Formats: sequence, C-alpha cells, structure tokens
Amino acid sequence: MDNIKRIIIPVDSSEISKLAVKRGALLAKLLGVSIKVISVNDTHQFVSSVVIEQRLKKEAESLLDVFKKIGDEVGVKVETQVISGKPAEEIVKFAKEDDLIIMPNIIKKGIDRILSGSVSEEVVRNAPCSVLVVKSK
Repeated sequence: MDNIKRIIIPVDSSEISKLAVKRGALLAKLLGVSIKVISVNDTHQFVSSVVIEQRLKKEAESLLDVFKKIGDEVGVKVETQVISGKPAEEIVKFAKEDDLIIMPNIIKKGIDRILSGSVSEEVVRNAPCSVLVVKSK
C-alpha cells in the first residue's frame, strides 16, 4: 500500500457509488493520498445532439459535486473529471501503475449484462494497478 499515489473512483448515479466514494475517502485519508472521482459518459455513441451531450455533461458534473462533498466531509482532497468513451476502456486508460481503483460493483441483469458485460470485471482484468470492488450490502 505504500506505493499508492492516488485513488481513482469511477462513479455513476447509484447509491453504491456513494458508498465507494465514502470508503475510498476514508482509505485515502489513512494513506495520505488524493482522490480522483471520474464519471465516464458513454452516451456519445447513442446521442448525436450536441445540446443533449452538453446537458448530460452538466448533469454528470453536478453529480460529481455531490461526491466531492463526501470527500470534503472526510477531509480528503477530491478532484473530479467527466470522461467520454466506453467506461471500462476509459477507466483503464486513466489509471497508472501507482494508482488504486476503488469502484462500485453495479450488478446488471438480463440483456444489459449480455450487451455491455460487467465494467468492474473488465477493469479488474485490464487495469495496470490494483482494483478494489465495493459490493452493495
């Protein structure tokens, strides 16, 4: 754990994302490292309207402000960023060897699971660093 320089927490609007940020903030405080909370916008492949894309980006930024406040409450520096692309690919590209990724395990079922698979599974397989997956209670 002594080589971790930053904790990356990919989030969405789920409650499990809030739990991942809370746990990540507590761990970051213990380790004395910063947090980068990211939201990956994958709608560009489905939406061709610039206006809609901008609105979705603003919504993601508002959501990230909520997560930033969680870090503030714990006393940890939190930076946020919205990234566009396929979630698992972008999370893996964003990470460095000396990072720790803490991510929520969002369970998809049925056709959603078949079409997109599990982002957390793909990140665990391909990340250049350790990945801690937070499961819902």
